[in-house]
Amino acid sequence: MNQSDLVGLPRVANSSCRPYVEKREPFKGSNLYGIYSLMDADQEVYTVYSFDTHYPMYIYTNGMWFENEDRYSRTTSKHKSQARPLGVQPILLSTRWMQRLANNGFQSIAKERILTTEPTYMEA
Repeated sequence: MNQSDLVGLPRVANSSCRPYVEKREPFKGSNLYGIYSLMDADQEVYTVYSFDTHYPMYIYTNGMWFENEDRYSRTTSKHKSQARPLGVQPILLSTRWMQRLANNGFQSIAKERILTTEPTYMEA
């Protein structure tokens, strides 16, 4: 993703971006933006980034919100509070998993997590 990809997006003040995020509409703020990516014919991923693609803050896909649980910087924390969608309980993921979700889509990371996670068994 480079800055030329953001040309044409509505410019909004960071403090006014929440309605765009809640409606999942593309926008560009100051070092904060929300965009759609198409993973395949039936899966769109809406991602809100702080600064660049290395820190996806919020992702909406497959009918669910996801939130980055890792702290990054004071400015990014402010971006998170300005963009946080209200009235939802997002699923918390690490930056690593958020990047994978943003780049590869829900089905891809769900399959990866299922295949790479050791099952836990309770002792009787």
